[in-house]
Amino acid sequence: MSSSAAISPRERIVDAVFRLVARGGVAEASLRKVADESGINIGSVRHYFGNHEGLMVAAAEEVGSRMERRLNAALPAADAELDAAGRRELVEAACRAVLPLDSSGRTELIVLVELITAARLHPEFRSLSMRMGADLRAVFREVLAVARVPDAELEAERLTALVGGLTFDLVYPHGPHDVTVTSEVLRRHITALVPD
Repeated sequence: MSSSAAISPRERIVDAVFRLVARGGVAEASLRKVADESGINIGSVRHYFGNHEGLMVAAAEEVGSRMERRLNAALPAADAELDAAGRRELVEAACRAVLPLDSSGRTELIVLVELITAARLHPEFRSLSMRMGADLRAVFREVLAVARVPDAELEAERLTALVGGLTFDLVYPHGPHDVTVTSEVLRRHITALVPD
């Protein structure tokens, strides 16, 4: 059985959206191009997603779902007692869940940044972009509260800004694409948030 037969048509379409957006931005993922890239006829693409906006919403939701799965795998049990090192590991795991530093995560970051960038000029993406930002802040507030970071509300904003900047640097030819540097920047910030 081939790997393409193992995934649903919907998943194939979303994977095609990811590849197209990663190559050429949101505008590249037209219904026709997605149909060609996924090998699924355009009528079926329309059946699953309706229009271009539906494709982009599905892509954003898939990025969110992948982040949520990584977060759930990283979070400790609710009753876990964490020392300072464990609290730092918790915050770092949350950051890595939303800022994946492996090669497969790079495509997710590109799709995420392209959707957020598109929201500036395309009102149909603004509510989606705002919801994604609110969800990120909520996750960081919750994690920082569990890590017993003072003023978790404000620190969640700082952490959101740091992760957003690091994401931008990894996606665009703006900063170092060295994940070692990115990891060290995160680690130092987290150590300052959760000292011994």
